[in-house]
Amino acid sequence: MERFIAAVERVAGVFLGLVAAITFAEAALRYTLSTRIPDGFILGQTLQGVAICWGIATATYADRHITVDVLYAAVTARWQYAIDIAAHTLGLLFFAAFGFMINFKVYDILMAGERSVDLSLPIWAGYLFAAAGILITFVLAGVRWWQVVWMRRP
Repeated sequence: MERFIAAVERVAGVFLGLVAAITFAEAALRYTLSTRIPDGFILGQTLQGVAICWGIATATYADRHITVDVLYAAVTARWQYAIDIAAHTLGLLFFAAFGFMINFKVYDILMAGERSVDLSLPIWAGYLFAAAGILITFVLAGVRWWQVVWMRRP
């Protein structure tokens, strides 16, 4: 499982690195040569979406989301367990709905035949890879839910 998580983190990191490289190259070209990368904006935007969707997967599994622990710290261990169950159940349901709906978005873009302006790249491919990240998020949220609810692992 740890190797799978590491692979997901690497995918997110590679795409985030690509976003940084495209952004740097765009700025350097704009200010030095008064030119730009063809479809640089749409590529950066798409790669950023992929990086975010895959990054959410690892944050979900490792419980690295932003939390407010004032109430959690003030209650007993039994109530903390109940809060954990509620939080992980809501997260799992949210990612199930998100994954379901993002597939409709991929299908809509595919059927519309949307392409980038300069290079005529198909836009749906980036959305499909982002949707795969959300599917992995759902799977990892399910694993985490199982660990918290049935194995009682914090």
